[in-house]
Amino acid sequence: MNKFVLSLIGFMLVMSSLHAQVMTYTGSDEYIMSEFETIDIAKQRAEQKAIRNAQEQAGVYVQSNTEVVNMMITKDEIQTMTAGILKVTDVHYQLTPLADGLSLIVKATVTADIDSDELANYLNRPAGERADLVAQNLELQKAIAAQDAQIAELKRQLADKPQDTTNIADKFAAEDKIFLSNQQLTEAGKLYYQGNLNGAANHCTQAIELSSNNATAYSIRGAIYYKLNNFNSALADFNKAIELNYSDYKNFYNRGLAYVKLNDYRRAAQDFSQAIQLNPNDADSWHNRALCRQRLGDIYGAQEDLRKARTLS
Repeated sequence: MNKFVLSLIGFMLVMSSLHAQVMTYTGSDEYIMSEFETIDIAKQRAEQKAIRNAQEQAGVYVQSNTEVVNMMITKDEIQTMTAGILKVTDVHYQLTPLADGLSLIVKATVTADIDSDELANYLNRPAGERADLVAQNLELQKAIAAQDAQIAELKRQLADKPQDTTNIADKFAAEDKIFLSNQQLTEAGKLYYQGNLNGAANHCTQAIELSSNNATAYSIRGAIYYKLNNFNSALADFNKAIELNYSDYKNFYNRGLAYVKLNDYRRAAQDFSQAIQLNPNDADSWHNRALCRQRLGDIYGAQEDLRKARTLS
């Protein structure tokens, strides 16, 4: 029970080339800045998109330089690797005003490197550790995608020319804070990848200071505290994550793991039950509830859960 959310991916990866090399990629993308946004935020948004473009290119290199044994490498694994080892070395911006005089096209072009030595180092990590990294990256990318969708919706509302422009301006300002909060989580993810858990936790704290309702920040910081064996702090963060996002089964699953470490098997079993209710196909939740039921003396229930976990594994 040293992993969070994702099941262990049973594959082996071997480098196809033994010679270290550094590959350089140029990624470009643009962001249309509205009248209610600042140039600084618009530049950061454009840069984020350009980095994604570079990561997609690097992902082709990552896949072509790994030989997969018995299992296809997953898209999530490739994305996690490229996000962790891609290093941005230069950024350029181009600003182009639009005809309305209020909007601005901000184009970002990034230059980034990827070192095959670092790729090899990642592939040599224990499978459980890689699964943790994938889980963290997936959670962050989901939060970023949700924020992108909110900005798109605000721009749609703005295009309808609402009377209440003050309300729209306030909404953009709130979304900017969420964006900056997620930027801190991106930095946290990089440090987490490097094994700097305390530094990652500090960035999560900064993310929470920017947006106190960022459920992902609490969830990720809770996972970090768990790995640091600070189970009470992990529990507090998972409590807050559940308060803010009750429908995400991972928060209940992770809190269940924290309760196990605190020897509270009754509450742990309840959390795994809630995780199962939200996601009945998660084998880990069934397996861990079985262990809790066994500790609580419910041998029949434990056996039933183990049987279910095997059918899903």
